[in-house]
Amino acid sequence: MEQDVGRLVAECIGRSGLSARQVAARAGVSASTVHRIVNGVVSPSVDTLDNITTACGAGLTMSASPLATPSAAAAARAILDQLYPADVSPDIELWAGRLDAWADGDPIQIIEEAARASGVPHRPDALLLSGEATIGRLASAGDASGGRWALSGAAGLDLPSFDEAVPRVTVLWCEDPTAVQPLLVDGTLRPAPASQHATVVVVAAEPDLFIGAFERDRVVYAAPIQIAIDAISVGGDAADRAREEIRTW
Repeated sequence: MEQDVGRLVAECIGRSGLSARQVAARAGVSASTVHRIVNGVVSPSVDTLDNITTACGAGLTMSASPLATPSAAAAARAILDQLYPADVSPDIELWAGRLDAWADGDPIQIIEEAARASGVPHRPDALLLSGEATIGRLASAGDASGGRWALSGAAGLDLPSFDEAVPRVTVLWCEDPTAVQPLLVDGTLRPAPASQHATVVVVAAEPDLFIGAFERDRVVYAAPIQIAIDAISVGGDAADRAREEIRTW
């Protein structure tokens, strides 16, 4: 979050034609404060941010959108999954603290909160597809992409055979979604107008997402906790079944 704000401030300063010191003076803050904001060291108040952007000749517009942060799911796995590395990035550590506080240490609630914050269908790079396909087709596309991949969401709950239809909503994590897209989009699978119409969600995966992945019937699946998080994140019947499943753990 601080890094995003820092980039915003740096871009505003760059477009203003002013130096950072000039912007700081016009905004009524110290030059060191602007420096720390730009470098992601501190998170400014809304008033301070408004003063800085105004000093740059830019208006500040605020909006809210669904959270879609990979660090939330990674944090839940860092808390609950013994296979996940103990040494994590500061952002994942921050989210681990949030999840633990919000859920009061309850593992089921930690997964719920992580699913809500990870927002798989709302990722900027998410490819939403509707229609019909087999599990084998997704697996073949993943293999043909040349990178690592794993299925999650509804498919991870059902573990269907290679020739069975893809259950809704299935998540295909892959290192390079742009390599997978042309292999999947055709007359039977096509871009969905919104997440509620999707059968498959193709999303770029961070390297640590593949920790704990397993293979069954030539198909690679994400770790069980990741599957539960993704199933709840995409919603619908898969979410309800994931909630029933995690209560048995």
